[in-house]
Amino acid sequence: MRFSALLCLPLSGLACSYVEVPWKNATGATSYLIARTMELSDVFNSVTYSIEAFPRGKDGKFGFVGPMSHLSLPGPEYTCLFDGLNEAGLSVSAHYFAEAVYEEPAPGRQQIIAKDLVPFLLANCSSVAEAVSLLASVQVVSAKVLNWGGHWAIADAEGNSVVVEYLQGKRVVSENPPRVMTNDPEIRWQWRNLNTYVNLSPKYPWQNDVVQVKVDDDIGTIPRPIGHGWNLFGMPGDFSPPSRYVRLFYLRGYAVEMSFPKSLNDAIVLGTALLNNVFIPYGTVASDPREKGDNAEYTPYAVLKSPKDKVMMVRGRLLPAIFHLFLWLGWGGWGEVSV
Repeated sequence: MRFSALLCLPLSGLACSYVEVPWKNATGATSYLIARTMELSDVFNSVTYSIEAFPRGKDGKFGFVGPMSHLSLPGPEYTCLFDGLNEAGLSVSAHYFAEAVYEEPAPGRQQIIAKDLVPFLLANCSSVAEAVSLLASVQVVSAKVLNWGGHWAIADAEGNSVVVEYLQGKRVVSENPPRVMTNDPEIRWQWRNLNTYVNLSPKYPWQNDVVQVKVDDDIGTIPRPIGHGWNLFGMPGDFSPPSRYVRLFYLRGYAVEMSFPKSLNDAIVLGTALLNNVFIPYGTVASDPREKGDNAEYTPYAVLKSPKDKVMMVRGRLLPAIFHLFLWLGWGGWGEVSV
């Protein structure tokens, strides 16, 4: 098992978006497709990515796959796994979280450095319940020299979903009914912020018909909607974490209300459309000139994961075709096919 170090990246250069899309499986029950983007500035023009497989072995009970981030600078290469899916259907997604304050190391307790948490959970847990239990038995701590602030979305094949955050040195595990996650602020703030946008609606805006009047020229009846899309007027369109959270929550909700996905393929179509909405084009998000090595933030890749089917799909910025990674039940290896 590879647990390698990650160089501390500029705080302004790392973000992510996450949303779960429900769909009806063959038994008629609801399963979830996980759609997630990685937003990362190309620090010192040295970041590359690879898809890596980790077979089960002496360091863990479960094999898993995930996109590995590589930061190549003079000296050793630094790598980190921000996302993955294991053969039991456990999904773990790490997102940058500046507010994170990890636990203080205590004598006699097993400690896990925060950036190692994704492979640690994937290698040792088959469900959300097991992951939460394992986290309670260890301490998640800062790296001694190089640190990274994060929080985690954890989901499993049975549809369980939680968010794990470390606030003021304490572990906080929250059930995740909205099934959406981005970055700062903490998850409960994001939930409350959804109340700000209660004016949004899945319905055509006819409510002002009661005040309509006809004016005596070519304008006609006012007020009236001209064209479509006014039901979403006021939805934030920027790429900040709160705005991405709002868009994913409402767009997913309205789409599912209109046409509930009846298959995994339907969920993939919707999940891909949602990812497109938060996919950051290079050069549109300003970098911080005060941070040495910070370049423009963009979306280098996105993943779609079906914990129930044990399949991960990866889509790159330069190669938008989706690659499927299949986790065989016997874990004899992994396959890749492009579509």
